[in-house]
Amino acid sequence: MTSQTYTLMAVHAHPDDESSSTGGLLRLAAERGHTTIVVTCTNGALGEVHIPDLRLNPRQDPADRQRLARIRQAELAKATAILGVTKVYLLGYQDSGMAGWDSNHERQAFVQAHQEAVTGQLVHIIRRHRPEVVVTYDANGGYGHPDHIMTHRVTLASIEAAAVAERFPEGGAPWHVRKVYYVVWSRSSVRRAIMMMQVLDFFGLHTPLREPHFDPDTFGCPDELITTRIDVRSVLRAKWAALCAHRSQMGRTGRFVWFFQLGSRWFWPYETFRCVQSIMPAQQPESDIFAGL
Repeated sequence: MTSQTYTLMAVHAHPDDESSSTGGLLRLAAERGHTTIVVTCTNGALGEVHIPDLRLNPRQDPADRQRLARIRQAELAKATAILGVTKVYLLGYQDSGMAGWDSNHERQAFVQAHQEAVTGQLVHIIRRHRPEVVVTYDANGGYGHPDHIMTHRVTLASIEAAAVAERFPEGGAPWHVRKVYYVVWSRSSVRRAIMMMQVLDFFGLHTPLREPHFDPDTFGCPDELITTRIDVRSVLRAKWAALCAHRSQMGRTGRFVWFFQLGSRWFWPYETFRCVQSIMPAQQPESDIFAGL
């Protein structure tokens, strides 16, 4: 990466998304002196709880939702500290739950939020920190999650609005983001992951293949559309430590997680992105998200 320092802003839907999809990038950027901003749009209060002794039923009990939201906020603070994130913003919207859940239609759900209001919040953050690079999800939200799709929409809307003086004038001076990226997973890496999970599942280890909402056909970007591969092998330990800090979602570090940690250096040495906006011609393929600035 370049020696000059820049500001990177990652806009995510839930606590833990920052670690799973951009943990390596954030840690590398921090180690190299860049300013890193993480925006988390929802409280993650409808995440599935994977700690047996944490008996919560957030889909049925509003009090359990509040408790899980507090737990996940604390986990986010630990994870982002491990990743060296400069500033974290929690927009505080209610987790909408998986696609098709009744919670999608609740008035407080993030997907029901007024897009202009959310855009205004993000415009203020963009103009305050003036990121050269913004990272978020593609139009499908990576795998079709309603909150990820909403995050995509409001992020793109805020990038456009932040550059226009007449939009949200109370939010500060206009700022033009120079590069915009989508988090993507290559189809080839998704196929490798599924093959490994099938082997582990055969031997009786619980894997995401057993989750009712897991649809492998919704994952993966054609390899030829990926513009940027960031080598994160030097920071994999920190990335996994940050991910495991989200204990309510990861559970106790069992054999499945241990196996993936052990193999990630060889099977998933990169975090991959697609550059969808750049004010300068991009030299592709990139190995540096700040290339050309």
